Amino acid sequence: MRRINVLAVGLLGVLLIGTGLIWYLLPYQLSELTDKEIVVIDTLFEKTKPQCIGRYVIDVPESFDNQLKDSIYIDDFKIESKFIYPPAFKQRIELREKELREAINLPGNEMKNAPYLKEVILLPDGKGVIFDRNKPAADDAYRVLEAHVYVNNIAFIITTGILDLSADKYAKEKKSYMDVSGYSEFETNTKQAKLTAMRSLISRISGRLDHEIPSEKGACIPNGFILDDGKKHQQQVTMLYENADLFLSFESDNRYLGSSDTLLNREKEINEVIHDQGYRTIKKGNLSPNGIPSQEWLVTKVQEVYFEADNRRIPNQPYYDFHFFANEATATDIIPKLDIGMHNQDKFTSYSDAQMVEIWDRIIGSLRYKPNAF
Repeated sequence: MRRINVLAVGLLGVLLIGTGLIWYLLPYQLSELTDKEIVVIDTLFEKTKPQCIGRYVIDVPESFDNQLKDSIYIDDFKIESKFIYPPAFKQRIELREKELREAINLPGNEMKNAPYLKEVILLPDGKGVIFDRNKPAADDAYRVLEAHVYVNNIAFIITTGILDLSADKYAKEKKSYMDVSGYSEFETNTKQAKLTAMRSLISRISGRLDHEIPSEKGACIPNGFILDDGKKHQQQVTMLYENADLFLSFESDNRYLGSSDTLLNREKEINEVIHDQGYRTIKKGNLSPNGIPSQEWLVTKVQEVYFEADNRRIPNQPYYDFHFFANEATATDIIPKLDIGMHNQDKFTSYSDAQMVEIWDRIIGSLRYKPNAF
């Protein structure tokens, strides 16, 4: 039960209030939580579960489930994950292989690019299979390695693009790549290099339950974990939670090194957007949950929300847009930047301003590094 006061108004602000030029810089009066509102939030957080995102751990209400299991990128590989039973995984592979064998490529060029499925590579110990297949509507010099991997009851689909100009029909194109673009012989056929990297990734990937936090050194992905191998890898992991009231997203990304271009250092540009789009700042500032250097900026305005029962849009509904960045100034290829967002775009929410901020504060306050993160 606390009142949050931000952005004290100076003399210049008082002088300009009448013009309406900086109304958006006035302190936002966030009401205190009522006893009933506290009960609602306490009930929501009565049971929480840890979620491992990259090299971070954060606690969310037990009712929150990650909806995004296909937005993981490790180097040039995209990863999807899903819990399924062994018979279902076996059937998935069989159906996928049948689909690829029956597929055609460019209408009128089927023979030129046939077969659509170039090779089936079995993984050891019945772990799965890798398909070397064509891309839809593309010549077969530009193909995809598509791995189906099964570990600990989790089915992973790992894909990456390859270039293969080794066929005689691409001799002219290959020469152009080498003479004009400066490609080496090795770069005109990336299949073997990508296969080697894919096999290495597969050897380091394991399945896990949603709430399990691995103690080994590595990065968490939805339903899985990727063990470190002592080499540098780009890792981008995104998770998204949704309920009737809000969206909550997390993105761990080590592709960008820390810089002075931080959230609060972009204040001038952000304030211009806030003014132009009718937002109000609820609060902003520096944070340090469990010693992690971070910044946050919470804004609100009104929105129209579609009401399906009456087939109409309801105006003047509250809209919240909360942003948080960890290690934005200090990120390295080992310590990833973490972005957290929470909003209720196109959603009615039963929560008040104070409740939304309380939900946010409790989640953000639980942020920490996973054990043996680095």
